Amino acid sequence: MENFKFKQFAAGSCFSYILSSDTEALIIDPHISLLEEYAGYLTKGNLILKFIIDTHTHADHFSLAAVLKKKYGAQVLMHEKAISSVADRRLKDDEKIPLGSGSIRVLYTPGHTDDALSLYTGDSLFTGDVLLIGSVGRTDFQNGSPESMFETLQKIKSLPEATMIFPGHDYHEKHSSILAREKNENPFLKENDKETFVKTMRSKVIPKPFNIDNIVRVNQKGEAALLKMVSPKEAVSLAQKDQRVALLDVRSALEFNQVHIKDAINVPIDSLSAKIIDLSKSGKEYIVLCRTGNRSPMAADMLIQSGIHDVKVMHGGMTRWQKEGLPVIKGEGGISLERQVRVIAGSLVLLGILFSWSIHWAFIFISLFVSCGLIFAGLTDNCLMGMLLMRLPYNKKLYKTKLGGGTCAMG
Repeated sequence: MENFKFKQFAAGSCFSYILSSDTEALIIDPHISLLEEYAGYLTKGNLILKFIIDTHTHADHFSLAAVLKKKYGAQVLMHEKAISSVADRRLKDDEKIPLGSGSIRVLYTPGHTDDALSLYTGDSLFTGDVLLIGSVGRTDFQNGSPESMFETLQKIKSLPEATMIFPGHDYHEKHSSILAREKNENPFLKENDKETFVKTMRSKVIPKPFNIDNIVRVNQKGEAALLKMVSPKEAVSLAQKDQRVALLDVRSALEFNQVHIKDAINVPIDSLSAKIIDLSKSGKEYIVLCRTGNRSPMAADMLIQSGIHDVKVMHGGMTRWQKEGLPVIKGEGGISLERQVRVIAGSLVLLGILFSWSIHWAFIFISLFVSCGLIFAGLTDNCLMGMLLMRLPYNKKLYKTKLGGGTCAMG
């Protein structure tokens, strides 16, 4: 990347980036849970944070833009169509953002939302939620448009094929791609007929991200800066000093059963609204936590909006708690669906082979049937055995409190 150094950060399936040139840096799509990671990188590199850029108004996680602006005094940049109380400067298509000895070109890339932009360095494209690896962003909320998405993809396809693609999300553990590969393998980029593309996009029905309206509101108004963050050790200290302070764990029941903090209260985030009255009547002051710090700010915002104001968020969640060596209680938890499928499928294949050898050759069809099922699951990402196992009372109990909602991707 000519004139630039960069670092990719991951928070679950969300990617953010710090680009730097000389002593100046900018952050792309900062995530609420990564403040210390960004600060550490900037300090280590002796970098001055000059700009903060959200590629669009995020609907699946809180942006850290308002917090970084308050901490570093850097300018927040967004597209001119963005509804934002945080943005200091509005960007237009083909505008140049100066950074150190280089500059970054703004590409207006609507489709996922009407305020979406991408950032082009000459050999790398940071696409936000517009172009993902093997997919594209969904177009069914925040003024998204399949028609605009098609035109945006044609615009991206005109860039040099060697362009590196760095997306804002990935749900399959892939961190980057090359435009040439995406043009050959990404079904949305391969489609050249606009009418067919639009029809395909409109035919897909995907659950919306959890608590989307509140997340958009917080990001538009910069209210994430109002959330009080504490470290795990600070949480311990507060709980020890005051019996009114309680740890509120908003992970799923399955996650909680596997490992949790002593005396923590477990209310999965998708059940939180039904428990608001009970939580309010308890008179407790809550420190909210999840696994990594993505769900807890959302839960804290829900509590605050419901009138519970003595709320803090534990930075880094259970991941950081355990990393710092703080005590936990480990339970048996449950066996994941993936592991259940492996055990049952392997057992059926083995039995089919043994029975065909010792009883009757026709039993080999058991192994053949299971093998075909696994191939089908691999090709379609739909596991019939997993769907059947989900109907068992055991799995219903474990998975009923899993966080619902969708993603920002079409597939």
